[in-house]
Amino acid sequence: MNHRPHLLFILAGLFFASWLTACQQASDDTGSNPAPTVQALAATRALESEEAAEVPPTATAVPTPESAADEPSAQATAVLPTITINLAADASPVNPLLLGTNIPAWLGKDRLDNDLFQSRTLGAGVSLIRIPGGSWSNSYDWLACERGGEGIDETAECYWPWAARPTDFLNFLRDTGLEGMYTINMNGTAQEAAALVAFFNGAVDDDTVIGVDVRGRDWGTVGDWATLRRENGNPEPLGIRYFEIGNEVYAGQPGMGTECDFGWEEVWTCDGTEYVNGIGSGSERREGFLEYREAMQAVDPTILVGAVGITYQGEWNNWGNEVIAAAGEAMDFYIIHHYGFFTTPATFAEALAEPTTTWPAVMADVQAAFEEYANGRNIPIAITEYNLFSVQDQDNTQLMTRLVNALYTADTVGQMMRSGVEIAAQWNLANGQAGNGTDYGLFHADTYNPYPQYYTYTLWSRFGSEMLPAASSLPADTTLSVYAGRIDENTISILAINKTADPLTTTIQLENGPAITGGLVDVLTGEALEAQIITFNGQSLPSPDLSNAPSLPLEITDGPFSYTFAPYSVTLLRLSLDS
Repeated sequence: MNHRPHLLFILAGLFFASWLTACQQASDDTGSNPAPTVQALAATRALESEEAAEVPPTATAVPTPESAADEPSAQATAVLPTITINLAADASPVNPLLLGTNIPAWLGKDRLDNDLFQSRTLGAGVSLIRIPGGSWSNSYDWLACERGGEGIDETAECYWPWAARPTDFLNFLRDTGLEGMYTINMNGTAQEAAALVAFFNGAVDDDTVIGVDVRGRDWGTVGDWATLRRENGNPEPLGIRYFEIGNEVYAGQPGMGTECDFGWEEVWTCDGTEYVNGIGSGSERREGFLEYREAMQAVDPTILVGAVGITYQGEWNNWGNEVIAAAGEAMDFYIIHHYGFFTTPATFAEALAEPTTTWPAVMADVQAAFEEYANGRNIPIAITEYNLFSVQDQDNTQLMTRLVNALYTADTVGQMMRSGVEIAAQWNLANGQAGNGTDYGLFHADTYNPYPQYYTYTLWSRFGSEMLPAASSLPADTTLSVYAGRIDENTISILAINKTADPLTTTIQLENGPAITGGLVDVLTGEALEAQIITFNGQSLPSPDLSNAPSLPLEITDGPFSYTFAPYSVTLLRLSLDS
């Protein structure tokens, strides 16, 4: 969505867009083959040569706890509910890049350089940072920012002096050791994008010519931009591997280009085929995805370049199908953004059921489009923005800052993992509060104190490198979502989300495996779904390194292993097996 902190949204258009998405929510398995991993593509390449203006709060009511479960869960008195994990079943790899987030440029250099900001980032357990920030990506002039505001024109912006520069992002990624993903401003030129790749990834002595762009500007050589990077404090290349061409291009502002009927982005087309192939000629040429990708990979053949897609492929003037048809053979990954709600859900139950009912339908739709329009190619999928609300100014009850969003987010990650999504980036790490007091961020942009959803990434980062099939006798949409994983040969994991006000005691059965001998447990919980203060391993505000909130040991007794999941909780069990 449009995440500019200083522009009004086209609310009517957004409402209609959200209505379109909500009308298509459907019913866990897509039945499709897993897509090739982006890491595999990167390895192959390497071998071959690699927001929003204030809106006054409304009187919308927070959903009541009673609405979270129309019928309170009741434990059976004779037979406990069961969770069953077959250790002999085929496991699917877990891509660590699923635990990504976004850092917008409006946070500025001072925050990115701040030790506590960096510590909070690492404490969350996130793995990938997408930059430079949602809709800003379609106007952010990287070179003007890098040079301290020089060169800003009417079509590109830096918001100097408070916006973060590419060097500031580069320093943050170096300091934290996290992977980076950059969203290219497609209102520029292919050579301008290639020069950015050279800035991040090039060597000072590389004399590869980037050349003159369609507007007559000579972008010199790779070494020229690597030299600029060195002069600004970074002698060595960073090696950003993942790039997107544009942000939500299908939603261009009215009149900006072909099929741009309503929307929020500053782009030159809302036609999927034009986005891929470009339009015009000479100095008026608007280059498409394919030209950008070619120029960028000429600088660094190892990079992976993603094309902008959509949640349901036939929407927004058939955008997704057109992009897949035109770029399906070339794109390295396919980008989807998904937000659960535009307006406040009627009940907590509606919010908590959304991940398990939506993701199978989303993945089935995109896989069908790959089959029809990309000759069956299983293209890696990247969900580079998601959260509970698409527009934070519509979240007048501040649900994104409450426990309900932690449960929603935890389930969303699990569903993406189960569905074969390769990369994901939550919107966002820190954003700044809207006028109604809500916030997209994992933590507050000024105090750096975490919101409840922050800790879901800490839990998922401990889940393991493989996902195992898990069966539960309790319904996932209303009661208990369960995901199982493998950490190593002798340790398995269970991540469970209790969506009810009751403790849930379950028997955990391991099929085709040894006995459970011990383990650790981590728990995120709160007194109510509307709680803004929660506990993680018993602490309401753990230290940035979580040292005062250690995992707790599990007590194992003779007989069947059972565990009681706390009310309104996300729990991670790491179970040690008899070797």
